[in-house]
Amino acid sequence: MWPRILPLIVRILSCFAGAVGLTAAVVAGQPNILWISCEDISPQLGCYGAPHADTPHLDQLAAEGTLFTHAFSCHGVCAPSRTGIITGLSPISLGANHMRSRVRLPDNVRLFPQLLREAGYYCTNNSKTDYNLEWDAKQVWNENSARAHWKNRPRPDQPFFAVFNLTMTHESKVWPSGWEGIVRDLPQTRRHAPELFPVPPIYPDSPKVRADQARLADLISVMDDAVGQLLAELTAAGLADNTIVMFWSDHGNGLPRAKRWTYDSGSRVPLIVRVPDAWRADSAALPPGSRDSRLVSLVDLGPTVLSLAGLPVPASMQGRPFLGPAPHAGHPYIYGARDRLDEREDLVRTVRNRRYRYVRNLMPWYPALQHVEYGERNETLKEIRRLETQGQLSADIRQWLQPRAPEELYDLDADPWEIRNLIADPQLAAVADELRTACSQWQREAGDVHLFPEPLLEEESLDRDRYGLLRSSGGPERLERLLEAARGTASLAVNSAEADPGVLCWQLMRAARLGTPADQVQEFLKASGNSSPSVRLFAAAGLARAGRTAEAAAVFRELLTINRPALRQGVMREIDEAGGAVYTELANELPAAAGDDEYFRRLLEHAQQVHRR
Repeated sequence: MWPRILPLIVRILSCFAGAVGLTAAVVAGQPNILWISCEDISPQLGCYGAPHADTPHLDQLAAEGTLFTHAFSCHGVCAPSRTGIITGLSPISLGANHMRSRVRLPDNVRLFPQLLREAGYYCTNNSKTDYNLEWDAKQVWNENSARAHWKNRPRPDQPFFAVFNLTMTHESKVWPSGWEGIVRDLPQTRRHAPELFPVPPIYPDSPKVRADQARLADLISVMDDAVGQLLAELTAAGLADNTIVMFWSDHGNGLPRAKRWTYDSGSRVPLIVRVPDAWRADSAALPPGSRDSRLVSLVDLGPTVLSLAGLPVPASMQGRPFLGPAPHAGHPYIYGARDRLDEREDLVRTVRNRRYRYVRNLMPWYPALQHVEYGERNETLKEIRRLETQGQLSADIRQWLQPRAPEELYDLDADPWEIRNLIADPQLAAVADELRTACSQWQREAGDVHLFPEPLLEEESLDRDRYGLLRSSGGPERLERLLEAARGTASLAVNSAEADPGVLCWQLMRAARLGTPADQVQEFLKASGNSSPSVRLFAAAGLARAGRTAEAAAVFRELLTINRPALRQGVMREIDEAGGAVYTELANELPAAAGDDEYFRRLLEHAQQVHRR
């Protein structure tokens, strides 16, 4: 009842605020809420036990609040993760898990700051958004810019929800060229010596790798100083006792096999919440200096803020409050997903409980560390590539450069870096079955529209939002067919009479990648005349791998005339990955086809480098 009547009480009290001089806390009946987010760090803070961390302000915040030990992002990269945060929904439900996509929101979904704003909060964002959505900033935020600040609210008694996004820990700042500008004012006495750092077993132990570790630690120190400035502003304004502060990172650190991935190294994040004494009883917050070991997701952040503000959580949200009048007791499972990242395609789903992580690789022909141009600038990845070329890379690390098993299972107590795949261990068969079932059930409940390969997802959502594709009549049955085809439990044999283009796309992909393409030429040729451009794309990819270069090139050429970005990028990706013959056939035509598509251009440049050697 309280969440329903609170907005009315707020409006009534606000009418009398000026006359009787009520304080902000009494007028609003709601706390201020300050979010401080940073980019690309795992729990590498002193309060989390990082031995060489220099993070006094965040350590103090944890001493005054609660440190969450098991907080996770829904994706290991910024835009999908922030999409989940701002909507309270898994991006795989919205069809927004591809990097830098622009997805139409369904009518029943609004970004949660808009709900706060409508309830009287002054909502500011400074200044990163990076949502994979079509949205109207003027409806969501009172201010959304590098100058946005809670200080700009028109009335000092108006409660605020203010977001400050700190970007100095981004992966690009770990590069030597990016790091120099950020640490310019960091005293030498606070800079980290590379030789101090133990190197995780997922990386080679070399000076360049240690230097990356040290530079990241330096950047975290600079970020901690910025956190201190934001907290000092709050204290100076006399608002610390009426403001809930939440600090978090959007995903794990920006090094290889961390960022962009769904393992703990890419998804486990720091989360610290400080609730003032005046609000602790109503918020279900633990005492200062406490540690909360519940499994929580960053998708829970929005619902938690709404709950703390006394507002109802929309039924459409999948996240659940971990603070407020009715906090959840901890999720039994944490879920994660990986789809297209920049120019490279993949499809991974994962579920984790307290001890084990299960990973479902639906495109196991791809290695974990595909060539993503942006990420290749990292010094640690350069070192991995160099050692692999020289045959000096350990087997534990080399596995991330090879095709993967369809399923993975890790014991996180015994193997926290998730190196030993135990999926075939008979003693863990029951664990594998439990998590495998949980993963499938999550995909069903989420309505995982990314089971449509991206060109087909684009094709099927030209005139509708993606959220409803597998929720309308016949949708759940179609999801089951897609899941079966994607998992490869369907026959590898291609059936060009298959009516569902999604199922046919998966059959074609698996036949081309895992089968013997030369044995399926006639089926590829039949499918190359399908009415769906997406089906024709994957048929042409099969033809290219079967050595039928001219037929493949003819289909690719025709598809490049269709003005659909995901389809065109898919064509260029298949040309790049199929081998030199089809690229040579089309080489002179591809530069003109690139236009201003950044991902197409990256794929083309990679093909030019690889196939002209």
